[in-house]
Amino acid sequence: MGTEALTDLQLAVMKALWAVGEGTVGDVVSAMAEDGRELAPTTVATLLQRLSQQGWVERKRSGRQFVYRASVDQKEAARGVLHRVLRSFFGGRASALTAQLLESEQLSPEELAEMQRLIKEKGA
Repeated sequence: MGTEALTDLQLAVMKALWAVGEGTVGDVVSAMAEDGRELAPTTVATLLQRLSQQGWVERKRSGRQFVYRASVDQKEAARGVLHRVLRSFFGGRASALTAQLLESEQLSPEELAEMQRLIKEKGA
């Protein structure tokens, strides 16, 4: 995987690609449209090409077109992005990230209970 951070559009393309598993530009365009994101096929093709160059996506030729699939799974990519945010904004301190999350988001009682459960499990 490349060291470059994903832009919002690249992330939208990756989410669509994770949803389809493996597919053509048209498949990715369709998956993005289902999520309410309308992009021209040429734009999606350019984004997929850049993602391929950065190591996020693999491609293989199938006839006259390329078939794409993610090089990393969604969980691994999320872990990498979160690690970068943790280092860049919070000095590597998970407690500072958690404090920011608690202050800036409206969390339901269920979400708070789940966070408490996860913290207890981690400490055990």
